[in-house]
Amino acid sequence: MDIKELKDVAVELMDALKNRGLGEVELELDDVKIKIKSAPPAPVVPVAAAPAAVPVAAAAAPVAQGEAAPAAAAAEELPAGTPVKSPLVGTFYSSPAPDAPPFVLVGQKVKEGDTLFIIEAMKTMNEIKAPCDGTVVRILAQPGDMVEYNQTVVIIE
Repeated sequence: MDIKELKDVAVELMDALKNRGLGEVELELDDVKIKIKSAPPAPVVPVAAAPAAVPVAAAAAPVAQGEAAPAAAAAEELPAGTPVKSPLVGTFYSSPAPDAPPFVLVGQKVKEGDTLFIIEAMKTMNEIKAPCDGTVVRILAQPGDMVEYNQTVVIIE
């Protein structure tokens, strides 16, 4: 396995961590062992590390054909509720400063207009507000993650 293939596999594993809310994933192939951990594991998805490795390996094959298949699979797994999408491309931050507590946590009740997260784009911090009252059921990004335009970041039920 050459360095480009290793890099591609590592990127796929990182995407799987983010999309599935996992805290850690490990893959061992012949003479190569890759282990990736996210900063804080997502508290809403209690998944064992061993069974999670099987979907990751299966998700690596469709990537060669295009990005649409993994994105469609991730969209199908989202819980019901109001999705809060990123209005622009940028970097996701869950708190106003690295040492500050996050704006919201999973299970927290929010009111319309409450700040949910920040998207930094071109050195500008954009506060994203709650579109409705409800409870945060899922946060789909980790601090420092790049988010795309119209990507679902939080789900409010």
